[in-house]
Amino acid sequence: MTDQPKYTPGPWKWFGNAGSNHVYLATVHSGRRYVMDFTRWGMRGAQPRFQPERGGMVDAKDLLQFEVGDRDIVGMEAARKDGSVYRYDVRGINCADARLIAAAPELFEACRCALGQLTGNMDGDMDIGNPVELLRAAIAKAEGGDA
Repeated sequence: MTDQPKYTPGPWKWFGNAGSNHVYLATVHSGRRYVMDFTRWGMRGAQPRFQPERGGMVDAKDLLQFEVGDRDIVGMEAARKDGSVYRYDVRGINCADARLIAAAPELFEACRCALGQLTGNMDGDMDIGNPVELLRAAIAKAEGGDA
């Protein structure tokens, strides 16, 4: 586990304006730091953008990690140049906020399980396993592990 999370500290909230077709996820502190927004990607639709560092928003295509080939390759441009990446199946997005978003369901379920065990409320699906192991696995996934 890392000492300090690299993801953008919460709380987060959705913002935007439907009239200008702009929706984004940002902090409610620190001058509304962007976590994720969307931009056009070719003629078909939108792609998310993230702010992996304080330098500005980066298109997801430049942060993609691939199932096939060198696992250190990040982004479409690098993948096209690398002979080991011969399929563009995505395995992740190289950004702490994107990993945290992907881990949200596991984090939620682990918290529900822990709450159920801590309060003695084992009704329904609150007892879904060992809360310590569920929490460890969810945190590892959020921090970039393959869990």
